[in-house]
Amino acid sequence: MLKKYAGVMVLGLLFVASQALAQVLTSATAKVGCTCGSSTLSVKATGLTPGTNYAIVYSIAATPTSGSATAISSSITFTATASAETVKAIIPLGRLAVGTYSLSGNATLASSGSTVPIAFSTSPLICPSTPPPPPPPACSARGSNSSNFNGTAIDAGSFIWFNANFSATGVPTAGASVTFTNSTISFSANGKTYLLAVPKSLIVFSSKATCSTVSFDTVNDQWDITVPVSGSDEIFLSGLSFPVPAGGLPGGVQNVTWSGTFGTNTPGLSFQWKWGAAVYSSFTTNYDSLDVKPTHSDACSYNNGDHAGTTENVTFQGDVIGGATGGGGSNFTGSWSGTGTVTPVCK
Repeated sequence: MLKKYAGVMVLGLLFVASQALAQVLTSATAKVGCTCGSSTLSVKATGLTPGTNYAIVYSIAATPTSGSATAISSSITFTATASAETVKAIIPLGRLAVGTYSLSGNATLASSGSTVPIAFSTSPLICPSTPPPPPPPACSARGSNSSNFNGTAIDAGSFIWFNANFSATGVPTAGASVTFTNSTISFSANGKTYLLAVPKSLIVFSSKATCSTVSFDTVNDQWDITVPVSGSDEIFLSGLSFPVPAGGLPGGVQNVTWSGTFGTNTPGLSFQWKWGAAVYSSFTTNYDSLDVKPTHSDACSYNNGDHAGTTENVTFQGDVIGGATGGGGSNFTGSWSGTGTVTPVCK
């Protein structure tokens, strides 16, 4: 019986294999820049089934003539609308130091394993000295948002993960950029006044982005967030890991105030923002190792219901405890403050 049907079985297997192999990547091209948000990737795929979800996994390495390479691995998720698609996305690559880099990388269609090398428009890439900072945005407004800690005392040696998120209205289809600068968190406890400096942020609403990413630029002490123009109900705004000093902090700290300046060159934008603070018995100030979720929905690497600002590093998630505005358990961001509204005024 096996002999009788062997040919049919082989043909069937070949048919299934050919169906999988029909989903192929035909090319991948990238433009890599020296600054955050300036690197883009374009990938062409054929043999797709309209209405089906696909993922393209890619890796890129920028190797300097001396020193260690800067590497990134990420993915692009999309729903096919035709049998042939060209998918574009911003590469969440941080700022590169001064130097000359050779570029390499590849892209793979996860459903079939079809892999192509990435062609780079500029290789070698030459990054000159750090450019001067851009001029202040034309539209700006300062916002302050106060809340109180709960009654749980916070032990010395633990960490408070302060994290803020926002939503935006008025973003044009062409996209927009938003800055969050001069940000501080202030409160008083045990007879001492604290004024904590928070890293600044650059949030890019990109018409090319299909999902959201976040990275931390250690050179400029800056969070870099890229989101689709459609945004999300929660977009990560900024975060600060605060090591609790000797003596700890009492429960019930009042009037914890987060302030910062929203800036943009796009008139007509308005922002609604809030913040939370979760306590961890073990945490880090190495922000890239936190694997912060950039948005509540449509985050590139995290298909879950976690809030924006959640650390997706499971090692740290196991160390969340009660205190600040959180109750421990699975509350990785702390409970939210009230929502403040900020509308930048244009000069």
